[in-house]
Amino acid sequence: MDTETIPLVKHGFLGQRMIVIPKNILSGVKKNELINSLYFTDIGFFPKAANHSVTRKNGSKQHILMYCYSGEGTIQMDTITIKLAANTFYIIPPGVSHHYFAHKKNPWSIYWLHFTGIKAPFFYDKFISLQPEGAPVLGLDERRIGIFENLINVMEGGYSANNLEYVNISLWQLLNSFVFNSFFSEEGKKNLENSTVETSIIEYMKQHLEKPLKINDVAAHFNYSPSHFFSLFKNYTGYSPINYFNHLKIQKACQYLSFTTMSVKEISYALGYNDPLYFSRLFKKLMSASPLQYRTEYKQ
Repeated sequence: MDTETIPLVKHGFLGQRMIVIPKNILSGVKKNELINSLYFTDIGFFPKAANHSVTRKNGSKQHILMYCYSGEGTIQMDTITIKLAANTFYIIPPGVSHHYFAHKKNPWSIYWLHFTGIKAPFFYDKFISLQPEGAPVLGLDERRIGIFENLINVMEGGYSANNLEYVNISLWQLLNSFVFNSFFSEEGKKNLENSTVETSIIEYMKQHLEKPLKINDVAAHFNYSPSHFFSLFKNYTGYSPINYFNHLKIQKACQYLSFTTMSVKEISYALGYNDPLYFSRLFKKLMSASPLQYRTEYKQ
């Protein structure tokens, strides 16, 4: 049991919901290879949680995700202070001393869960890499709330194997909705669509697959210096512009091979490769099969 101080609220929080998985049930979860790599131990919802305050001097044994649905609150960890406002969240790592509490005049309504397993640290590391400082702002999306509520609803129905497997498989989607909010929420998608790299540069590439890529020309088209364009693109995608462009070309080549009768030479020329042998070598490097092998295997 964690060393913690949780002041009791006389009548709790009106509408509160909470599930704590018993230890004997968790022992079964740990043996279940379908879900033991990532699972939650506690989950709940505290609406308008006035006077809510928790202190764990030795931290928690699990990662704690706190999603502020409305209101305000504060998380203090060693020398770090995180302010949570409506539609923000934070993940507290295990073993870190912390204290969190609701704002006195505008107390938070929070969905929260404790999760663990060998995959849990990877979600936390991804969260930190994408949001190194502060609490990320989320688009208000009822689907995320729906997942939280669904997990609680199912667990309120008991600890059957099917229930446990369902909720912990769903946990992946729930964590994804936070860590990769830009792909999940409509507002996040709009923010993503406003990205120059995502909608302008990559779309430009897709519209010019029949041509060779010259970084200087593309950079000039978007009013960037070549060095800034290269850095911007690689920071966003993880690939150099040329490598990414080649991936798009090979992706298109796979479509040609799968759905048309075009020869390898015709596909090569259609994608701006004047040397079919070079195209074939590049295709094999990326797809681990020659164009003809790929076409044959696809039809099997």
